[in-house]
Amino acid sequence: MLACGTRSSQARVAPEIAKTGFSAVKQTNFHSVRLHLIANKQTASLPIPARLWLKEGNVHDLTALREITNELPEGINLFGDKAYADKDFKEELRDRQIQLFTPIKKPKKEELSKAQRKYNKMVSKIRQPIESFFKWLIDKTDIQRASKVRSTEGLLIHCLGKLTFALLLLNFYY
Repeated sequence: MLACGTRSSQARVAPEIAKTGFSAVKQTNFHSVRLHLIANKQTASLPIPARLWLKEGNVHDLTALREITNELPEGINLFGDKAYADKDFKEELRDRQIQLFTPIKKPKKEELSKAQRKYNKMVSKIRQPIESFFKWLIDKTDIQRASKVRSTEGLLIHCLGKLTFALLLLNFYY
């Protein structure tokens, strides 16, 4: 995050890669880039990143994944949160022998069945290591604090430097 709240609308740092958006989870505006991750699951450990990429802060997760779809190997299983729950996109992936598992969104004014709730719990349990990885990354590198960055090059150095440190740490100590 380069700026948040009321300051985000005036932010001008790294305009080529950082954009202003809104976080529904945090209920705040922000000027930032977003880190996206595809990782390989490991038993009883943090996942190993297979693909990391940065996108503008206002780009939806599904849009970011769509942009790299052609680079994904066939025959893999992906587990995502509800942001990736798009029936047409799942069909596109299925044509390439890629399965995308996401929690089922609850229809308005309806309840999910017991089987659907169990499915959602299973997907969330498999996704949990990714959430743990992001928490670990933030705790170990303080990657989200980029308020002193003043250029696009500085932002890239900040992000890539922190990621390099984290991946070395992950490789040698975890």
